[in-house]
Amino acid sequence: MTDFNFVFKDYSEEESKIYEKAMKEIIQNIKDGMSFKDAVDSVDVKDTELKSLIEDDALKILIAELCYVSKIPFEELANMLKLPLDTIRRANFEMLEDVELTLNNTFNKKRRGNA
Repeated sequence: MTDFNFVFKDYSEEESKIYEKAMKEIIQNIKDGMSFKDAVDSVDVKDTELKSLIEDDALKILIAELCYVSKIPFEELANMLKLPLDTIRRANFEMLEDVELTLNNTFNKKRRGNA
């Protein structure tokens, strides 16, 4: 497994509100036909680290919902979002790594708890 510098953040109440509002706006903007970049750029988030996390999460959510649930091929999603196919593939790989890390952490916590 490749080592990644995952950023898992505990959001403050204010950050959570900003996050939720931005996510809703990004998804709606995409539904309205905006490219992914334009949809992300259109949301007003002053904290650059938070905005970066929102951007990453939004793309991963779109991949999960559209590619895994709705069975849209990566190529079609890339065209729809006006993103390079490599960006979609990289985000998908990172998303799967996130899932693996979460599962491993959950499994290890349960294992240690029963020892």
